[in-house]
Amino acid sequence: MPSFLDLQNGFYNALSQGLGFPPGSGFQIVQPSPPLTAGPASDPNRNVWNYFNNIPPFSLTQNYIASGGNQFFSDYNGLFSALQGQTNNFVTDVGPACNAAWMHYVENNLPLTTSINQWPLIFRNWAMSHGFITVANKGASDLAALILDPVSAAQFALLMYQGDPLAIPPIAPNPPDWNLGFAALMQQLNLSPSRSFNVSSSSWNSNVSSSWTHGSHSGFFGLWSGSSSSSHLSQVFAGSSVGLNASFKNVLLFSAVPGAWYSSSAFNTAFSHKTGAPWIANAQINWNNTFDPTHGNMPRFAINLVVVNKMHISVTSSAVFSATDQTTIQHNSGGGLWPFYTSSSGSGSNTSVHFDTSGHMTVTIDSVDGVPIVIGCTVLPVDKFLGH
Repeated sequence: MPSFLDLQNGFYNALSQGLGFPPGSGFQIVQPSPPLTAGPASDPNRNVWNYFNNIPPFSLTQNYIASGGNQFFSDYNGLFSALQGQTNNFVTDVGPACNAAWMHYVENNLPLTTSINQWPLIFRNWAMSHGFITVANKGASDLAALILDPVSAAQFALLMYQGDPLAIPPIAPNPPDWNLGFAALMQQLNLSPSRSFNVSSSSWNSNVSSSWTHGSHSGFFGLWSGSSSSSHLSQVFAGSSVGLNASFKNVLLFSAVPGAWYSSSAFNTAFSHKTGAPWIANAQINWNNTFDPTHGNMPRFAINLVVVNKMHISVTSSAVFSATDQTTIQHNSGGGLWPFYTSSSGSGSNTSVHFDTSGHMTVTIDSVDGVPIVIGCTVLPVDKFLGH
């Protein structure tokens, strides 16, 4: 009898093919799939950027938690505590008082869009107007030398994001940003093509050996959101004949690149040297626990989001569910049912379930036109992410 893993693998193949992803392309299903709202009024891009900030697991399905697991920015920030750039004479030359005042200015006043290459001139002008005239030129010269080193320049760039909890008033850290956000996503989504596909109960292909994980698959739910794939009702559902019809008004492959906090040059320098410079000897963070495919915290990255608009999913099952089973399924359907676990909410989506007189189930998932939903991402290992 087919297992839920067989059904999930079959859905992965059907969805990949239906969306136009060839085998081995790095496509990963993201669940659950709630509507992607604009987020807080003060920062409408945050919900989009959280997906890029999440480090995807080595699996065909990602159980996405916005603030859980490995995070690109925090792991990247930690990495640079284990790297050493060229000798820094800046603090010695300008003195601790000037350095502290300058760091406060950087963290509190410089826009995130400020290029590191502008720092020497900005420092000189700042020092001249803040009582540090005698060290203005020397400090600017030191900064000009330091920014030629990729690691030092990357460490400077991170300063603008770190904040200062000891300042009065405290300076909150800036969260990581990417170059494109919610508005760009919506503009591109509205111009993207439609897609549709269907799978009959007899045409599921559960062979995922040619996928980018060669079949590794974990973390997926069962019949409803948060349920186990090995539960009784999940197994009854997966063991029956299942048919699926899917249509999407728009399907977008959305790309964005990290903001000023990220340096591909410095990141590449660290990746290209397993030992020795720029790594600090005997540091707790090293190449293996950073980049190793199995043990590292940054072995792969989400480079695109698969975003859909106005989706309609219909799933039919030949399993016979008892009245008690039907009640249980109805009770849990509000959180979303397989395959996208899109909850019934006022934010733009609805999941409904219907049973006929014989106990056969039909699940319908609909989303409102104009409300984007992230259903997947494409994943690259770190070596390809860096162009190796």
